[in-house]
Amino acid sequence: MNNPRIVAGVDGGGTNTRVVLVTEDGAVLGTGVAGPSNYDDVGVDAARESIQHALHEAWLEAGEPPRSCDAVFLGMAGVVSEIDRTTICKIAVELRMAPPRQIGVDHDIRISLAGSLAGEEGITLIVGTGSSCYGRRVNGREWRAGGWGHLLDDVGSGYYLGLQAMIAAVRDTDGRGLPTALSQCVLAHLKLTDTQDIMRRLYHDGMSRAEIAALAPLMIEVAVTGDEVAREIIAQGVDELALMVKTVAEKLEFPPDKILVSVTGGVAHSGPIYKEPLYAAIRRRVPTVQIVEPKLSPVLGAALLALESLGIKPTINLIGLLQRGGRQ
Repeated sequence: MNNPRIVAGVDGGGTNTRVVLVTEDGAVLGTGVAGPSNYDDVGVDAARESIQHALHEAWLEAGEPPRSCDAVFLGMAGVVSEIDRTTICKIAVELRMAPPRQIGVDHDIRISLAGSLAGEEGITLIVGTGSSCYGRRVNGREWRAGGWGHLLDDVGSGYYLGLQAMIAAVRDTDGRGLPTALSQCVLAHLKLTDTQDIMRRLYHDGMSRAEIAALAPLMIEVAVTGDEVAREIIAQGVDELALMVKTVAEKLEFPPDKILVSVTGGVAHSGPIYKEPLYAAIRRRVPTVQIVEPKLSPVLGAALLALESLGIKPTINLIGLLQRGGRQ
């Protein structure tokens, strides 16, 4: 095909930003990665810089001079309102990513669902720095549970695990909580010698959401050793995540014999100590659920939505090309 149309998919999260360039037949031309672009966390200017850098890296890998794509879809963490969508759309226009009428913007769980199920209806659960759940029916009905940000929600997420690790440490210190190996692990990670210094580190020096979420691997490591406190924190977190799935399934009235659910995000796949209780909690809340492995990554889901905006529907061949390109 001569001069095939090119689309861009963007996955903007609280930890990093990914951009992929894809031709209309599904060939992956290039990918780029940059820093966080959740503008609630880093601000509009930093978000724009991350998107621009990742886009530049994608064009470099493609071996072509940067230019406006035929369509772009940006799935961004923290985008829940029309004001949010307008803000991100303005960034895309300023960067000349695509013609204004071919710029699509939505929350990151929309692209996670599009990628995970490759166009089929169902539910996706994201458990990364934050947490959220989203479902969509073929008739366009949609529902989101969770995703309200770290001050109001983000249960079960990396941020949640990191925060609970610090809470467990201070409760251990003052005697209200059970003894836990989390205490020494948290101090070592924060380079502190006394638990009393956690307040200064958190409130005076300031810890970002990402810095708190960076404590999540400690929770996983300590839970693997059998630590009762760490395991109970994980159990509480995954049950809340399962409640999100149950709520979305009920709100969208999925047929009970076919409720496809995909689970994505770094925390969700941090090991059996987290994944097994999470899947068990989902099946306990929604007994007829079918948990499936994601077919495509969220950033390729964004590219798929950009292709659909051009009238290009997902086919077996197109999905196959995207899968092969995504593994390169």
